[in-house]
Amino acid sequence: MEDPEAEDLRAFERRLAEVVTAEKPSSFRWRLVLGAIFACSAISACHWMRVAKESESLVFRILSSHSAFAFSLATVCLLIMYGFNHAAKQDPAILRDTREMLSPFRLNCDNQGRLIPFPPPTE
Repeated sequence: MEDPEAEDLRAFERRLAEVVTAEKPSSFRWRLVLGAIFACSAISACHWMRVAKESESLVFRILSSHSAFAFSLATVCLLIMYGFNHAAKQDPAILRDTREMLSPFRLNCDNQGRLIPFPPPTE
C-alpha cells in the first residue's frame, strides 16, 4: 500500500497544476490588448505624422482631428501607468499564496504548480 500522505500530496499537486493552467489565459488576454493598442498607435501615428508635416496648425488641433491616435496614445499611457508589464508577467495569485502556505512545511512550487521539496537541514 502506498503512503496516504504521499497520495494526498500528489492529488494536491495535480489540482494546483489544473488551477494554474486555468489562470494562464488572462495573461494572454492582457498581452493581446497591449499588442492591439500598440498596433493602433503605430498605424495612427504614421497618419498623424504625415498630416503634421503638411499642416502648420497646433499639435492639439491635429490630435483632435485624429481621434484614433489620441485614444490609443492615452490608452498606452494608462497601461504604462497601471504597470501592464508587471501585471502580465506576474505569477497567478494562487501560486503566491500557495508558496507562502507551503513554506512552513519545507515545500515550494514552480510556475506550473508542481511541488518542490526543500532539502532536509544539515547540522
